[in-house]
Amino acid sequence: MNKKIAIPLLAVGALTLAACASVSTPPDMVALQYQGGATQSKTLKQCVPVATNHREISWGDEFYQYPASQRYYEARGDGNGADGAAITFVTKDGIEMRVDALANFNLNVDCATLQKFHERIGSREKAYFDDPTVIPEGWSHVLDVYVGGPLNTAVDRAGQDYTYSALYNDNATKAKWEAQVLEMLPGLVDRQTDGDEQFFQNWSITLQKPEPPKEIKDALVAQQAAVQKAKAAQAEAEAQKAATEAQVIVEEAEARKATPWVAILGEDGYLKKLMIDKGLNPEQPTLMYPAAPAPAK
Repeated sequence: MNKKIAIPLLAVGALTLAACASVSTPPDMVALQYQGGATQSKTLKQCVPVATNHREISWGDEFYQYPASQRYYEARGDGNGADGAAITFVTKDGIEMRVDALANFNLNVDCATLQKFHERIGSREKAYFDDPTVIPEGWSHVLDVYVGGPLNTAVDRAGQDYTYSALYNDNATKAKWEAQVLEMLPGLVDRQTDGDEQFFQNWSITLQKPEPPKEIKDALVAQQAAVQKAKAAQAEAEAQKAATEAQVIVEEAEARKATPWVAILGEDGYLKKLMIDKGLNPEQPTLMYPAAPAPAK
């Protein structure tokens, strides 16, 4: 938390501030200000908007920051560097597939709703931000339970409506599946938070191309290669057939052109004409060789 203080702070769960201190919320954070000392019950004093330098602070006040900007939950690979591992689901035809997924959302920072989120979930899980640049473990745990779990469920339920080959090969089917997941997700999240309030909102998701097991993927690749090879062979055969038919047409046209000449010149005469047209001499001279001498007796 960015802060400006007149006297030292005492950290009690969040920030417990002395009189005359001030608290500045970053541009992407809001804060809940609770009043009440160590011997009093804590009650919400007010919500502090984003980018606010706040001075109405009394002894024992505590501030809990939560993000007002868009956040996301990422399920990718083995989970290393992400919020969770890629999601595994089973298709209509019983094939187990994996998919990387990204769910974007906003925390509902309406003051009354945020108060309920904090008192029901955030305070218990310690999901509030002391430093806006550092993601608390409690926030990560909240996302895993209240976003990651429902996202896995939505992906699995929607995936059961499609075959593995359709999801893997057909972009239109994948888009329809993705739309179903997005439609299911908010309701599953709200059910997980167990209340009438919608703590998370403005959802969008991106599902990468789902991957079947390696042996099935290899079989699909081989199948696609065989299909392409068959299509290429068919195209070559059709091209050869077309060339043959074209040659027949040419020869028939040539024959029709020759018919009048054959009628006039006869076949031998027409052949001589063709030779003359090609610059050949139809009357080749006959070589005369002397008779061989008679053998001596």
